[in-house]
Amino acid sequence: MYKREFDSLIASKKAPNFFLIRGNDEFLNAFCAKQLLNLWNSENVLEQYFEEYNFNEAMSFLEPSLFGDKNIIYIKNDKTTSTKEIKEIIEKCKKDENNYVLYEIYECGNRLNNDFLKAFGTNFLRVFKPNSQNEALQILTQISQILKLFPNSLALLEIYKIHNENLSLCVAELKKFKSLNLELNLENVKENVSGLSEVSFEDLFEKIISLKDFRDDFFTYTQSGSYNESELIGYFYSSIFRIFSIHTFIKINGKIDFRQVLGYLPPIQIQNNLKTLALQFSTEKFKEMFISINKTEYSLKTKTNINKTYLLLSGLLEFQRILSKK
Repeated sequence: MYKREFDSLIASKKAPNFFLIRGNDEFLNAFCAKQLLNLWNSENVLEQYFEEYNFNEAMSFLEPSLFGDKNIIYIKNDKTTSTKEIKEIIEKCKKDENNYVLYEIYECGNRLNNDFLKAFGTNFLRVFKPNSQNEALQILTQISQILKLFPNSLALLEIYKIHNENLSLCVAELKKFKSLNLELNLENVKENVSGLSEVSFEDLFEKIISLKDFRDDFFTYTQSGSYNESELIGYFYSSIFRIFSIHTFIKINGKIDFRQVLGYLPPIQIQNNLKTLALQFSTEKFKEMFISINKTEYSLKTKTNINKTYLLLSGLLEFQRILSKK
């Protein structure tokens, strides 16, 4: 299942007693795992992280309790373990409704055993990083409500932008607002939130799409502690897709409805900028953009023994050359 179905499952309070969460966003994995553990609601939890996993200890932990308490095993790993062992653990859960197991996998590019995954049947969640600002806004709104902060869309998106779409850093900011008893609004965000990187993804994208020299900014970003090739390429893809969605909506309807396309209403200045970019490029040009950015991402993920920083720079320069061609 995907995040929306998982949210419905949590809301129904009828989650199964064995479950698998897998994805390449460590924060979202942990966030969803916490939701499930809170729903199961027991203090009797055995946590086994990475090399701590021990099959015999897990099986012993799932022995019936004299007091009829819930027994929850929370396994967190970056790989699948023995299929035979996980099937035995799941069987313990099937036979006793007081036994629970949650297996969380941080994929990080590792190949996973299909038989292991199939052992959970339909009791699994596949987690993906948000591929649009609207998806990120939904997650941050949900977390704001958990923290009992009144969600403000523009404030949340500003935090998301400042922290270069890093959800973990965004949530840390929301917790800071909660502890300081600050109202979550755009003015307070601008006064109290600053990013770790000297260069924002938005500024870098703006320079590239405006055909300006972006190399100094790019290397400044690569020297920052928050440098991540996948996050940067992901931002570029989502930014292009956002503009393309507006482009398509205008071609079909002859006008633009930002709330319908994006799921929220940006400030007027941003609306005007997005509309200008959407009308600046042809549909064929957008196709070339997507192909270019996908090729770069594929090379970053598949090529070995290369300098990925220079590979990414080369890909972004090629992307800019495509934009410059009439």
